[in-house]
Amino acid sequence: MNGRRPLLAGAFVAALALAFVAGRSSRPHVVAVPASRPAAVATQPASASQPAPAATASASVPTPAGLPDAADEAPPDIAAVASYEDLLYAQPDLVDAAIARVRPSVPGRPGLYALAFAGDAEENVFRNEAAYLPTLLARRFDAQDRTVQLVNSPYTFVRTPLATRSNLDQALAALAQRMDRDNDILLLFLTSHGSHDHQLLVEMGSLPLDQLTPQDIRMALDQAKIRWRVIVISACYSGGFIPALREPHTLVITAASADRASFGCGADSQLTWFGKAFLVDGLNHSTDFFAAFADASRQIAQWERRDRQTPSQPQLWQGALIAAKLAQWRAGLPANAAAVPFVPTRKVLVR
Repeated sequence: MNGRRPLLAGAFVAALALAFVAGRSSRPHVVAVPASRPAAVATQPASASQPAPAATASASVPTPAGLPDAADEAPPDIAAVASYEDLLYAQPDLVDAAIARVRPSVPGRPGLYALAFAGDAEENVFRNEAAYLPTLLARRFDAQDRTVQLVNSPYTFVRTPLATRSNLDQALAALAQRMDRDNDILLLFLTSHGSHDHQLLVEMGSLPLDQLTPQDIRMALDQAKIRWRVIVISACYSGGFIPALREPHTLVITAASADRASFGCGADSQLTWFGKAFLVDGLNHSTDFFAAFADASRQIAQWERRDRQTPSQPQLWQGALIAAKLAQWRAGLPANAAAVPFVPTRKVLVR
């Protein structure tokens, strides 16, 4: 397949068998558990701990006019509308199409490129964060047409490439060809559930997908030869990803420490607490990743104290060279860019 990592026939057989077993009924929370899935994947608690209007998108962001909740569809059964084999074989072309829309680098000044990875198809909260990122970066960070989305969702799989390890490898390698790898900066934003043993949940119905490890991320970035890296991981226990990602040109920001859960996912949520605090609030008030993280950490700590939650302890680690590069890049950003309102995605199948 044009030099890309081949898809194993066994994966197709397993996927098709699982799809047959699952039938065409509503998909349960876990249809099938791949052998590589973490033994204990932590969800980000949401129940009684959901914050008051200041902390939740659902309370502070109304449904846009003309997009009533009643227009949303029930999640489609993927096996009923798509062949799993066709879906997997379509991925390289979907990634190529996404990369083809990316604006190339401007010689002489550093720019920002981004890749959003939403790993869990079961909860729309992760898709919401990945979908918000391109608009935020376009309007405030001079990154119009410079973001690629990899999303596991029953509503977007027809047109949007899946969030898989293989697609991450391919997308980063191809995105690097659009960048000036020695001058431009990559923002890699990963959002999903996280496990105690520091794997990111990758799930799309019955597809037998590999989970994402810190080593997978490091290898993909190294093989793409992308030098300047800002890696943001919104997941429980995501601080455990930091050791494998340390490198002088890298900034790593995580929603929690290696042994703590983060909060705010669930079927009733539109954003995780970290997604709201860092993306919608932090980066809407500052183009400085360090300042946005500090603001987000303070805000999350307030919500956790109010709701008597165990502190998630968001983490930041910076390599020796990244701060100066980010300062050089920020100097060229437009001044006084307007804040970007968060609008939740619609639950409608995109064909």
